[in-house]
Amino acid sequence: MLIALKAVRSYYDILGVSSSADAATLRKAFHVKTMELHPDTTSLPQEEAAEKFQLVCEAYELLGDATKRGAYDKDLANSSLIDQKLVDPSHSLNYLDYVSKSRIKVLRPLSGGELLSLILLGLVLFLSLFLAVAVAYLKGGELQSYPSWLIY
Repeated sequence: MLIALKAVRSYYDILGVSSSADAATLRKAFHVKTMELHPDTTSLPQEEAAEKFQLVCEAYELLGDATKRGAYDKDLANSSLIDQKLVDPSHSLNYLDYVSKSRIKVLRPLSGGELLSLILLGLVLFLSLFLAVAVAYLKGGELQSYPSWLIY
């Protein structure tokens, strides 16, 4: 038994734009969809709205980045799922699952502010630990103590 390809959706379909849409059109479609699907403002059940809202955010994140969009368009054009008119039901019909498996995760370098924040956080943690040990030592306390209910 064969199933029509209409069940397969792409990120372009989720945002409701064509594959030739420019950045401004993508941004406008993203804002319209998020206003429709935001879990706080929609009449849909909260779980369903959250899932759809997440899909819209993923679509805009991928299509808004020129590098990721180029790779996505290349995968979309080369996909055997899109080239076929009918699909065997034993294959996954959700194109988004296919893309998530083949998506390249690119880690960006940390910005100066993020790096500074991490360094400061490490220093604060180290200083806190050092001060706790120093105060306990100066008060004559033991570094390893036992609760009073445990000692008999």
